[in-house]
This record gives sequence, C-alpha cells and structure tokens, in this order.
Amino acid sequence: MFLAITCVIVAVRVLDRSRSVRVLGAEPSERGTIDAAASDRVPATNAGTIRVTRDSLQKGAINPMQYGQFIEYLCNLVPSMWAEKLYDGSFEGLTPYNVAFIKETDFRERPWHAAGATARAEYQLDPTSPISGKVCQKITVSDGPTCTVGIAQDGIAVTRGLACTFACWFKEANVKGPVRVQLLSAGKEIAAAEFAPEADWKKFTARLLPNETATDATLIISFRGSGTLWLDNASLMPKDAIGGWRRDVVEAVKALHPGVIRFGGSALDSAGYGEFDWKNTIGDPDRRKPFRAWGGLQPTGPGLVEIVDFCRLVDAEPLICLRTAGRTPADAAEEVQYFNGAADTPMGRLRSSHGQPAPYKVKLWQVGNERSGSDYEKRLPDFCKAIRKVDPSAEILASYPTPGVLKAAGRWINYVCPHQYDCANLTACQRELAETAAMCDRLAPDRGIRIGVTEWNTTAGDWGPHRAKLWTLENALACSRYQNLLHRSCDAVQIANRSNLTNSFCSGIIQTDNHSLYKTPTYYAQQLNATLAGNRPLKIEPAWRADELLDISATLSPDGKQIVLFAVNSGLSDISRTLDLTAFADEPREVETWILHDRKQTGEPDAVNSFDEPERLAVDAGRVHAPSGRFDYRFPALTLTVLRLQVTR
Repeated sequence: MFLAITCVIVAVRVLDRSRSVRVLGAEPSERGTIDAAASDRVPATNAGTIRVTRDSLQKGAINPMQYGQFIEYLCNLVPSMWAEKLYDGSFEGLTPYNVAFIKETDFRERPWHAAGATARAEYQLDPTSPISGKVCQKITVSDGPTCTVGIAQDGIAVTRGLACTFACWFKEANVKGPVRVQLLSAGKEIAAAEFAPEADWKKFTARLLPNETATDATLIISFRGSGTLWLDNASLMPKDAIGGWRRDVVEAVKALHPGVIRFGGSALDSAGYGEFDWKNTIGDPDRRKPFRAWGGLQPTGPGLVEIVDFCRLVDAEPLICLRTAGRTPADAAEEVQYFNGAADTPMGRLRSSHGQPAPYKVKLWQVGNERSGSDYEKRLPDFCKAIRKVDPSAEILASYPTPGVLKAAGRWINYVCPHQYDCANLTACQRELAETAAMCDRLAPDRGIRIGVTEWNTTAGDWGPHRAKLWTLENALACSRYQNLLHRSCDAVQIANRSNLTNSFCSGIIQTDNHSLYKTPTYYAQQLNATLAGNRPLKIEPAWRADELLDISATLSPDGKQIVLFAVNSGLSDISRTLDLTAFADEPREVETWILHDRKQTGEPDAVNSFDEPERLAVDAGRVHAPSGRFDYRFPALTLTVLRLQVTR
C-alpha cells in the first residue's frame, strides 16, 4: 500500500529566480498516495525495497569539481557568452564554420555591409596600417556632389534606457565633416553620436542610450562629403556587462555552481581546427591578433585572462589546457609563469604591464588536449618539470591515460584525463574508470593519481540533425545517470567537465541568442546535483545495476544532518519502490522534493526547451509527508527526482 501523504505549499530554495515554485501532487488530503504521475499513465508496480545504509560507498568524498563545465574556442561558443554586440569589429571577415547542426537555420553572425550612397564609394580592406589583425576598413569618396556613405551591421539587440559604449579607431584624409554613428530601428534613429577623426589613428568612444528596445536594430557608421576614412576595432558593449561577459550568462552559470571550468579543446591543440597562441589573447584587446577556431572568427575581447576572470566571477576553479602541438616545455612554463609568477619574474613583469601585478594563482594545468602516443609520452615529463620549476604548487593533468603516460610521468602528474563521450553506456564508462584507476595504482603506486574526466557527454562529433539529442530530456536523464556513476566513483574521479557550456550546436546547456537565453533540461539536472548533493556517497541495498531503469544515488551532507537521494527514471512508465531510510529517521516527517520533468507530460523523451518555451522542462519543488523512515514512493516516468530529509537518528 502506498504511503499516505499530506501535500503542502512551502517556501523552498528556488533554483531559477525567474520561476515561481509549483506544488507537486494533489490538494491536501487526510490520506492519499504519492503519485506525481498523470492518471492515464501505466500503473506502477512495486518491484522491491531500496535500503540506504549508513555505510560509506567510498573512502573519499564527492568533490564539487565533479560538477565542472567546459568551454573552448569552438564556432560561436565563447562569442555567445561575450557581451559584445558587433561581429568582426576588426574587419577580418566572417567565415563559415567547419561543422553544422542544420546549416539552413544555424545561428550565424551578421557581417558588415556597405551603406548610403554606395555607388559613390570605394570600399577596401587595407593591409597597410591596421590597429590589429591583417586589415582595416577603408572607405574612399571622390570629389563630386555631397553624399553620405558608410558601413552598417544589422541584427543588433538593444534595450531602452540601457546605455552601450561605442568604441572605434578612426583616421581620415580630407574628410571635412564629422563621422556619425547611429542606431536605427525600423528606420528610426534611436541613438546617435558624432566624432571628429584626425590624420593619425585615434580611438573614439561615445555613450549610446537607446530610447527604444529593439532586437533587430542597425548600427551605421557614416560620413558626408568626399575624402577617405579608415576604421578598425569597432565595438558596442552594453553597460550592464560584467567584465565584458553577458550579465545573464554570468548569473546563469553562477547559479549552476560548476566547481571547475576547463578551458581547452581542439582549436587549442589540434591541427586543422585553428592556430591558437595564448599570447595573442592577452594584453590590450585592441592590439590582440584575431584568430579563427573551427572555421569561425573569434572576437579578441574574451582572451585567456578574461576566461580566468569569468571562472572567478562564477566561483569556479579555472583549469587551463596548455598547447603542446608545435610548442616546447619552455612555452608552457612561460604561460604558467604569466598567470602565477611573482611580479619580478619575466612573465610576471609582462602581466604587471597589462595591469595585473598580483598572480592569478591558477592551480590546475593540463598538458595537451586529447593527446596520446609515444611522442606525447616522451615529451610529457619535460613539460611537467618546466611547469613545476616556475610553480611548484601546480596540479598537473596529463591527457589521455595510458601505461606509457604513467610510466614516463607518474612522478609528476596529479590526474589522468579520459574523455567519455558515450556516457549513456554506463557499463562501458564504469569499466573504463575502474580500469584507469587500477592502472594508476599499479603503475604509480603511492602517488595518489586521480581521474579528471575533462570532457564528457552522450556524444561528441555526431553532427547534423541527430545532434538535437543533446537538447532533450532524454539527454538530461542520461547525464544524470552518469552523474550518479561519478558519485559512486568519487574515490577515483575528482574532476569532471561536461561538454559544452553554451550554444555549441545543441551541446551547450545554456542556449543564447542576441538578447536572451534559455536553459536546457541538462542544465537543470546539473544544477540539482551541484546545489543539493551531499559529499559522502552511501551504500544502497541492493547494489546498483547498469540495467536497472531506476538509477539511485544516495548522499549524506557534510554535516551529517541531511540525506539526499537522486533517482533517475529514464523509462516510459512510472516506477514505485519502497524506500527504507530507517537508518537515518523513523518517525513521521516531511520529505523535500525536486522533480525535473516535462510540464506538458507528453511522455516524449525528445521534449526540449526553446526560446518560445524556455521552461517547458524545468524543476518543480514541493514536500510530501512520510509516516516513517520506511515508505513507498512512485517515481514518475522520464524524470530526475531529488528527495531530501533531515537525519534524526
């Protein structure tokens, strides 16, 4: 017989400030059943008892860095987080991405185009004296009747009353009048400013205050008359940006509690994806060298320093991947010293000249991205020694785990780092983690080398329409089951970075456009784990099986006062179980609940959120009354359910 409950409306921790808490279950009643399922669903059967013991499943604790995230220079991943409203401010030219989801509808940047009396003007990309990059924009108008010419960019989102700082480098020859910058919406001017360029390059800035809200405004830079105007490094940055990052993205990631954020990826350390040089991403953004990654032009503003700053803004530890392709150990040592060296070291002095005398104190450094083989194994020890020479406290992560890596560099490294891009296959993932941990203990005994799964998801390179699976409820539940596996593997796995954080052709758990964002189901699953899980995994009887549709992880809070269960029902039918928590409480009490589900209750694993329906799949919170520490509970189909109760015994 199912547990009698009393459902009440309560104040609970709201996971999304913009969303009100909804009540779970039925109206308050004297007796009833725990049944969050719709009445027309297939009845659930109670297939047995799940008993949570006081015994720890592992000797160690669950590290908060298990809830890590991953960013890289990949198409518009970093630009989607950056607050800059203009694309290609350096006029290098936008280029297609190397990959696609649905190429006909994929988000694309807006290019600059000619504006005004274009028949009277000559437009050139001038390589003779750019501020940065290879070229600057040059516009020439010959003598003749007065005309207005310029360049424009469409698709700009602005908010009424929210000022933006426009900046651009100008120089001129024989331009008689001012240069004018305008924001237009539906042909109406909503903000404007004027500048008086000189014969030499000079940076100009102005405050543009839109008097209307628009999501498809046009910015025009123009001048009247004849002469030649050069432009470079144009920018339109909203005043509410936080260190250059989008405020809404910063707030969403901070609410995620990621623990650690890894910066790395193929563009950093693989041929064919982009030529990355970290030195091109530091110093004055106006003087940085633009570069491309996965085909797409990357903005110069969000460089490596800004990425470290972003990690600190959202209370995450930065993990930086060091390039090995075409680089030497001395190159890696310079990068580590730039971030961590004292101000009187060579690279510390360079950092100080960039306005940051104090070290950044980045602890985690990975040598190479997705590297293996004899050449990597041979070079790895020298990279490790060079890093430790400039920062003895650095924690070093190798790339892919192999016996050769451990034999060559076991004395230097702290982590080996598999990538698991088939996390729905829990049996294979568990086997790889166990074999990797055993290999570390066998080949580097007493070193305490642990595992950092520095990239994971249900798929990596599954491009095209099939990639849409990464948006779905099914993906969120697969990732939740994998997170339970990480709980159970906490002695071995200290770090895990889900791939990717934003956009990234469906894999980003945050999806942005030019003025808003929404969170995918996997965002909410990750957030529930990071904000609610305890740090001590507990043994469950019977023990977990990979073929069990209901996957449960039990954790105890650090103070021992709360037990938290994470139950994933990835099946199409409700599942009921008797939960035996008498080791922790036996008298009647209320159990807090959080349920990630499809609010439309369609029974579709492929259900997704969207800009039109941003919270179709989200978390609803409530409480149920348990008459004792042993009770029956119905877990709805296609849900992640979190149960939390206070420990009293």
